Amino acid sequence: MESRKPPWTRCWPNSYFVVTTHNHALAERILRRGDFAYFGMIGSHTKKVQFERRLAARGIDNMRIGRMTCPIGVPSIADKAPEMIAVSVAAQLLQKV
Repeated sequence: MESRKPPWTRCWPNSYFVVTTHNHALAERILRRGDFAYFGMIGSHTKKVQFERRLAARGIDNMRIGRMTCPIGVPSIADKAPEMIAVSVAAQLLQKV
């Protein structure tokens, strides 16, 4: 029987999470876990600031918020094409391992 627990609750401590949707509820749940090795979320710098304010207002610790990477991907790859974003994110994850 397959577990009905949400996927982010079935991950091992020190897992790598990449959120590629604008699902802020999911991102908040991952941040509340706190035991991740990496947490990255798609979005602009402006959206990151807005999201950080919202998270702080909801009681998420600033140290935990500071561990979030947003926007994701290596800064030297600025292309917005989906395939280039994928390469950029993969490169960043490889740097973090």
